[in-house]
Amino acid sequence: MFDSEALQDFVAEINDAYHSTSMSNEAWTELQAIIHEWHESALAISSPEIAAAFNAESDEVPLTKPIIEGAA
Repeated sequence: MFDSEALQDFVAEINDAYHSTSMSNEAWTELQAIIHEWHESALAISSPEIAAAFNAESDEVPLTKPIIEGAA
């Protein structure tokens, strides 16, 4: 799952957002969004399909300059 540095980042984000709730009602929405994003990241990390996609060899092909007919 997450390494210790990522977990420390998560705790810091949650802590900052939580302490902001006393100053703004919008902070509750931010807190919910942070939890949602970290949850989505956890699901992605635990997905074998996503792990395979990230570890797959790149099959990218460099773009070439387009040939425009009639251009000088």
